[in-house]
Amino acid sequence: MAKSEYKETEALDEEAAFEKDAIRQTYQNEDEISDEQKKIEAKVIRKVDYRLIPILGILYSVAGLDRVNLSNARVAGMNTDLRFDIGDRYSIALLVFFITYFLFELPTTLLLRPIGPRNLLNGLAISWGAVMVGMGFVNDWRLIVVCRMLIGVLEAGFLPCCMFLLSTWYMRFEIQKRMAGWYLINLFVSAFGNILAWAIVKLDGDHGIAGWRWIFIVEGAATIGIAFIGYFTVIGFPDTMLASGQRQGFTTRELEIVLDRIDRDRRDSQPDKLTWPKSFHHLGNFELWVYGFMFLTCSAPIYAFAYFIQIILSTIVTDRATVFLLCAPPYLFSIIWTVGCAWLADRTRLRMPWMVLNAGITLTGLLITAYSTNSGARYFGVFLGVSGCNANLPTIIAFQSNNVRSNSRRSVANGVQFVFAAIGGIYASTTFMQKEYPTYRTGVWCAVATQFLLIVLCVGMFLHFRKRNGKADVEGGVIQEEESFRYTY
Repeated sequence: MAKSEYKETEALDEEAAFEKDAIRQTYQNEDEISDEQKKIEAKVIRKVDYRLIPILGILYSVAGLDRVNLSNARVAGMNTDLRFDIGDRYSIALLVFFITYFLFELPTTLLLRPIGPRNLLNGLAISWGAVMVGMGFVNDWRLIVVCRMLIGVLEAGFLPCCMFLLSTWYMRFEIQKRMAGWYLINLFVSAFGNILAWAIVKLDGDHGIAGWRWIFIVEGAATIGIAFIGYFTVIGFPDTMLASGQRQGFTTRELEIVLDRIDRDRRDSQPDKLTWPKSFHHLGNFELWVYGFMFLTCSAPIYAFAYFIQIILSTIVTDRATVFLLCAPPYLFSIIWTVGCAWLADRTRLRMPWMVLNAGITLTGLLITAYSTNSGARYFGVFLGVSGCNANLPTIIAFQSNNVRSNSRRSVANGVQFVFAAIGGIYASTTFMQKEYPTYRTGVWCAVATQFLLIVLCVGMFLHFRKRNGKADVEGGVIQEEESFRYTY
């Protein structure tokens, strides 16, 4: 029953999309585009870059800052004031965030089109910013746990929604540079987030408020302020803007150019309606779950370093201010590598080799950090680990985006993939156990295992894609309802 409903809906969607394309689309192939038209398109895409990348990057960076500032507050005095030094209280506070994050990620992603990017993204940011401010006034560690659960609910769909929105504006082999540009803003803020926290702690005692509380209050208030700015700057989907007449600073021709480019690339500029039969059909595709496991392999070490880098560095230097300052260089270096990796991946039109390379860099860094007795070598291991796993985040997202066609499939794929981000956070927060401080050997080896898993998944998907593409070339098979669509490596 569900399968027949899916096919019927798919047929209606494709018929409607064909009619719209026949009216609007002028260019079908890249070879037919004149040099003059290419210059016009490049100008339009630069405009999209300026309008889309900075604000999404800033919004996500404050989300990342709010997500991990618990570790800064812990070092700054919360550990003693709220007795997070007892048992596994700190690990519990880390863990509960990812449980609600996991539960609400896919449902929130599916709300992006009905509610709209401007309303949903900024509404969520204002809400979790308010909760963050409230964390600065609690006096019981259990209330911190409750607030972390609420922030998990509110941040759950933010990352997949951003990725879904980005994918509707760009062609497949230009998406990773944009994702890297968006993500490097987050890395830059992460680099100085620890220094910012150290500066905020200097407010200790002002108005009778402890320094660690000021971290939550100041960063939460900043999130609310940025979200208000975002309400006036975040743009929607190009097809929705064109159909509704709300251009948001774009001309009709510019929006048509964006949609024409998407159709030349993968012929899915017109959104197909997401229905329950379609959702269940897409969820039955094992490829979407592989993309999810791939994302887990980078999210687990990312969260491990985010939550425990101060603890790792405190075993190298004893001064608290120096610990905060030493957190910045590894993230600054990771910006260079992430951008370079993205440029090379788009240039070569390959993702898998870079994913495997970054996995090797990450596991090497983890092992050096865990087992070296030399302080300089351990710090170098942090550089490697942070750079490898962070560079893989946009690479893995771009890999999924390149190999998923149609808006309905992409919305489900993004929801599934980023559910595994939450699982990666749970994995990291439970495997780095307080009783193993300061070496965290179990956590390190669990993180290393994820990198070996990524390599295995890359090999398996390479063989699968090659078989599917070969069959389509020889037998004329259709991949994801489009004859010209082929998987990319």
